[in-house]
Amino acid sequence: MTPTGKHPSVEALQRYRILRGLSVDQLSLLAKSLTIESAPRGKKVIERGAKELVSFFLLAGEVELQARDGNTQRISCDQERAKDPIAQLIPRLYDVVAATPIQFVQIDNQLLAGLAEQPDIEQMEFSETFSDSDINDTVTILKQCLKEDLANERLCLPSLPDVAVRIGQALGDKVTDAKRIAKIIQTDMAMTAKVIRVANSALYASRNPVENCSTAVVRLGIHTTHQLVLSFALRELFHTRSKIIQARMQSLWSHSRQVAAICYVLAKLTKQLNPEHAMLAGLLHDVGAVVILTYAEKHPDIANDQDQLEHVIAEMSGAVGSMILHRWGFADDLIQVTEEAENWQRDPAKEPDYADLVIIAQLHSFIGTPRMEMLPAFDQVPAFNKFSLGELTPKKSLKILKTASKQLAAAEALLHT
Repeated sequence: MTPTGKHPSVEALQRYRILRGLSVDQLSLLAKSLTIESAPRGKKVIERGAKELVSFFLLAGEVELQARDGNTQRISCDQERAKDPIAQLIPRLYDVVAATPIQFVQIDNQLLAGLAEQPDIEQMEFSETFSDSDINDTVTILKQCLKEDLANERLCLPSLPDVAVRIGQALGDKVTDAKRIAKIIQTDMAMTAKVIRVANSALYASRNPVENCSTAVVRLGIHTTHQLVLSFALRELFHTRSKIIQARMQSLWSHSRQVAAICYVLAKLTKQLNPEHAMLAGLLHDVGAVVILTYAEKHPDIANDQDQLEHVIAEMSGAVGSMILHRWGFADDLIQVTEEAENWQRDPAKEPDYADLVIIAQLHSFIGTPRMEMLPAFDQVPAFNKFSLGELTPKKSLKILKTASKQLAAAEALLHT
């Protein structure tokens, strides 16, 4: 690596996300303290396992990240990923090799941290300080990028499948004709099959089997059909092409599906909330995590570190989920679920709501797992006192679910495909 003796321009530094909050004067001072370095093609500029506390910013050219397992990926200076430091996790997870002649600058991490704490940097509405256990530069950078993209509405949010949107629009236009709703559903063959299957399931079936979509909608009811179509449509969001986060995405869907089934059954048992809406609430409670996982694909250092990824999800999932549901036009009670699904001590009103139900369902889902040891006891959670389930203990809760095991299995089976 060879120093060029030149300093980066203010314009060059402004493209990096972590520096965008600095004033022009601050950037000018920073630029004068940095020297552009160059490296020829084939030169290793970062060694896997290295622990130097510096951040590597690519100015020109392309680099190749080489993982221990032989996987490689290229980053060009004009890609979105190059707006963040390259291979930032300490110790480094990759060898970083110049794929073309490159230019770059290195900034001391302590200097970056100091700049981020300057009072004249524009702070975001939900900025926070990080505890000692949280302070990892890569995590901090990912949070800053995510928050900035959220605040400026640059975050690429998933879209609901067309059939779900069209049914919602029809209901908004006060269309209550089952045949018209069925025609919309039938534009999606897979959704049609699911609606007919659910109408014939143990949860809704009568003696006469349903053979077409119109009859299925009549049996289910238009609003129930809409809730179920939304629930089925959400499954498509839990897909990723990234092998790094595929297992975590599958685990997230499994948890969401289980919580949704428990929500449905508990709503049926207590008769205090709508079961289909409750199922939808259970599926949606972690939707923010889906976007964060997708976002993490661009940050392999984070995606490869489960502890760090879980930290970002725990801290950011509610805000991201709320933005998604606002964008989709979902009801306020479901938006509230994404924001407060793990606020175990929430107690805004005497009457139960869907956030209360999701809290209870999550606690049920964790019975018998290590996670339960880190959560409050049932009798310490205000939500339990609002439902007609009697005085609950883990043992009694398991008995309740065992009694309703057929309904629970049927509800989860609806969402399995």
